[in-house]
Amino acid sequence: MKKFVYMMIIFLSIDLSAKTQVFDYDVWANDLQTMIELNSKFDESIAGSDKNNNQVRDDVENYIKNKYSNDDFQKIMFLEAAKKIQQILTLPKNASKKVHMELDSELLQIYTCRDFILFKHTHADIEKEMQDKSEFKSKVLNTGKRLEAYLLHKKMIPFKYSIPSDQELIRQKNACEKLYSRIKQENKKSRILTAR
Repeated sequence: MKKFVYMMIIFLSIDLSAKTQVFDYDVWANDLQTMIELNSKFDESIAGSDKNNNQVRDDVENYIKNKYSNDDFQKIMFLEAAKKIQQILTLPKNASKKVHMELDSELLQIYTCRDFILFKHTHADIEKEMQDKSEFKSKVLNTGKRLEAYLLHKKMIPFKYSIPSDQELIRQKNACEKLYSRIKQENKKSRILTAR
């Protein structure tokens, strides 16, 4: 159990170290800016187009479903992350710091769950998975307005994050494992039905 808690703290500290760069903005913002690709064929507003009203922009949803067509776990995690970022980007200007912090914390939990499962169950290549996460962020923040809205959100987050208690980390770990098991079971049932 202690090993898990240490591992979760390491994952959190990786993401927390990324957060400290946000307040400097230079390297972090420049890296994202270089990945922005403006395309006149899609809705460039911050909210973008969401024809099926599932709180995920159509262009982002298509990207995730194509890239992770054979990996339901990552597909679900990135769709959830996209939904959370969409909530962040479309927050009203007068949204409280508390709301910004809650959404940021929920997004961090999604990323941490993904990382934990990939490294525990699939022995994933850490560099490739970090690149995939960066690529995902570049697809979600793919215009200047969206990037600016996200940077304004990050400015609302206090410099120091409080590290979750051991009990909270265990709760998050159990919920994450439960989700992964459910997805695996559903995949197994789906394969059996397809084979019939």
